[in-house]
Amino acid sequence: MNTITMIPIDNLLHHPENPRKDLGDLTELAESIKANGVMQNLTVVEIDDHIYNVVIGNRRMEAAKLAGLTELPCVISDMDYKTQIATMLTENMQRQDLTVYEQAQGFQMMMDLGYSAKEIGEKTGFSEKTVKDRIKFTKFNQKNFQEAVAKGATLLDMIEISKLKSKADQNEVMKEAGTNNFRRTLLNKLGEQKYKDGCEAMAKLAKEAGISALPENANVYGGGEYTRTDCKPEAKEGEEKIRKKLKRIVKENQDEELFYKFSRNWNDDMACMSVLRKNRKKEQEELDQAAQELKEKERTRQQKLRKIRKLWAEAYRLRVDFIRNYTVTTNGTGMTTIGKLIAKYALKQQNSWNDKLPDNQHWKEKYIKETLEIQQEEYEEKKSLWELIEARGIPQIRATIAWIMGGGVFCADDPEFGKYNSYSGDYQDYSQGQLAERYEFLQEIGYQLSDMEQQLMDGTHECYRTAERS
Repeated sequence: MNTITMIPIDNLLHHPENPRKDLGDLTELAESIKANGVMQNLTVVEIDDHIYNVVIGNRRMEAAKLAGLTELPCVISDMDYKTQIATMLTENMQRQDLTVYEQAQGFQMMMDLGYSAKEIGEKTGFSEKTVKDRIKFTKFNQKNFQEAVAKGATLLDMIEISKLKSKADQNEVMKEAGTNNFRRTLLNKLGEQKYKDGCEAMAKLAKEAGISALPENANVYGGGEYTRTDCKPEAKEGEEKIRKKLKRIVKENQDEELFYKFSRNWNDDMACMSVLRKNRKKEQEELDQAAQELKEKERTRQQKLRKIRKLWAEAYRLRVDFIRNYTVTTNGTGMTTIGKLIAKYALKQQNSWNDKLPDNQHWKEKYIKETLEIQQEEYEEKKSLWELIEARGIPQIRATIAWIMGGGVFCADDPEFGKYNSYSGDYQDYSQGQLAERYEFLQEIGYQLSDMEQQLMDGTHECYRTAERS
């Protein structure tokens, strides 16, 4: 049995390697100690003659000082340095008020002492994957990391940021923590990385097939010297399928010089490849001035529309991301409020339903599956959508919001809401109609519009004023 020894409080020091640097508010604990004394002993190790480092009980020691105590009950341990660190980390790692930064540093410290991720998990109660995820945080710029956490970045945010390979991208996203543009910046950087990785993988396959990259500034528009073939592989198809497509197109164009170029699917950030060949016969006559101007005008119009549609696709992705990660606790809207909102929006729509529920008001399974990330292969089990939602442990509140946005109340949300079809790319007034109501509903349950979304809605975005090339 460990012997409890009363040690003068002036002889007790904080352990220099204690992972918990911020002891928090000690007022309540100090009042309890003043009234009841210290109910649990401290664990200490002797570092000099009658001088001790506190391994367990640093908060109690500081609170006892505030309460005016002069000595504390302690168990003097002979544990070695490595065991001291492991003990402190194990004690602190489960605390809810331990910051993301402190937790990451603690896991790294245990790994530096020779513990494996599995051993750390066993000692602290976390999964091996969680330990590995946290250790990735130590690779961040630590100043930016701490500032991001202080501004409200969560563990889930940091896990997403750790997926970014570029340090510059990580830092740019972390600097947006606490702003309305944080999720947009994070999703854009992840999307850019996904697109870049897809391009690199497909470019390697194209080169293996003997296809060259399209020269910069090559004219692929009407009247240009290149023609697109019917080969349009996408990164999501996988290497084998892409190889087969490229092999077929090379065989069909044995005597032609082939080139590849990439485009980006803004809905899922997938890289798409186009294979082109040089025109067999090219009319060398110059287009007359009128035809050239018409061609340039059309190209400018198409570029403007592509840019605007890309922005609407981003806005759609932000709305889906909000639903996909929604929790009542995090977003601060109670279930009672959610229920009232459902009734409000459902009854508002009911006025226009007349005798029959319009087709566009029915549940859109495709939208729900994509928003809640239910994979197609899961349907092979022949479970209903609600059975899959329950089996996956998806919170009912998320499913309900997805239902509202996916046909239960509004027409199913889509990347280019309103089927953007302004021929000239001019601003369309969105102050009325379902898009405005969508955003009104989302904001009432905690959503924050990014600057880009607000500008698209009120027509102040620069894309409506200029014809910049995307």
